[in-house]
Amino acid sequence: MTPATAIVPAEKLPNAVSLEVSIPFMLGSISLAASYGSSFFLVDALRSIGQSAATAGAVISTGTIATILCSLVAGRIADLLGMMRTITFAAAMMAIAMVCFASAWTVPIFAYIGGLFLGIGWSVFYILAPLPVLCHVRAEARIKYLTLLSGSQMLGIGLAAPLARAVAEVAGSYIAVYALFAAACIVGTMFLEFAGRALAQAPQIKMPTARLTVEGVLGVFKSNTRYPIIMIGVGACVFAGLSTFQTLYATSRAQSPDTFFLVFTLTAVFLRFAVATIIGKVRLERAIAFLIVCTIAGLFILFMNVGSTAIYILGTAMFALGYGLSYSTLNSMVIYIAGIDRTSLAISSQVFTLSYFVGLFGFPYIAGQIVKAGGVDYLLLSAMMLIVANGVLLAIQVFSTSRKH
Repeated sequence: MTPATAIVPAEKLPNAVSLEVSIPFMLGSISLAASYGSSFFLVDALRSIGQSAATAGAVISTGTIATILCSLVAGRIADLLGMMRTITFAAAMMAIAMVCFASAWTVPIFAYIGGLFLGIGWSVFYILAPLPVLCHVRAEARIKYLTLLSGSQMLGIGLAAPLARAVAEVAGSYIAVYALFAAACIVGTMFLEFAGRALAQAPQIKMPTARLTVEGVLGVFKSNTRYPIIMIGVGACVFAGLSTFQTLYATSRAQSPDTFFLVFTLTAVFLRFAVATIIGKVRLERAIAFLIVCTIAGLFILFMNVGSTAIYILGTAMFALGYGLSYSTLNSMVIYIAGIDRTSLAISSQVFTLSYFVGLFGFPYIAGQIVKAGGVDYLLLSAMMLIVANGVLLAIQVFSTSRKH
């Protein structure tokens, strides 16, 4: 914390973040998210230089393990180095990862090093990025900036694949692709540095320790924050299962899986930016209930579709509306409840992200077993049941909160 930082009571925080903070922070987020999205075509990139699919899988697994492990210690690093400095450090790690991927064409072992640095950089950035928002604006403004942040990240990830394909076709190799993303990470690091310097002059509440402890995590799960935390983990399971086996689903309906990813990304990004300024005016419980209904409707439409492209697009768009807005809305609910129950905002936010990671990385294996046992339609039915379970959790949370207060 710099001497210029002004510590103020929560009620004296501003309702908005200045443009000199928000614009570079969002641009930096887009750059890093696009670089993270480059991992989605890493298999094709490594196979183009003669590496096997098994090697690509091992590199991705290295990054996944690093993501989970570093998520557990990101708060400790932030306590030592400072929040924005740690976020900027994570951006630099991602730049190193992109350089390693670009160098793997001459030294294959660099691919593993790149996977390691990508996992470190993305996990630290992703789990800590919401925290500066929490301590610099009032509670009612947080959902707006959390939605804008998630929209920026989704935009970057969505841009990665088409941008990479275009560059690879022009350059004739993936070396230029990863060199481009390395440059994007460097630019993103600079943007985050600018944002950090501006934030150092802005008023904020005193942020307690961000490190995860057993006592702190147990405190989060004793609070009503456990409900939205579990709900995002369940939602991540649904998204992971649907996206992982989308090619199988699309083939069963004579469709192209590219349609799903394009429609989902465009819809989710548009909605996150479009509703960011108004979603905070709606009661969070009502907003989440509406999103649950939309998610189930989208899954049901996909389940009933027998081969129509128009229905495929409609179901995907409905699912993107429901699931695409649920992350930032549930995250805001966690922060809101944590404020009421006097639970650590920093720890609650990190546990929320960890729950998301668990669902995202853990469910595809279970989804594979479901598909193996009954096919992709069984997976869709299972996904609808999981979202119904989220509806039950929301009802329990509302009842528990009303009874307590």
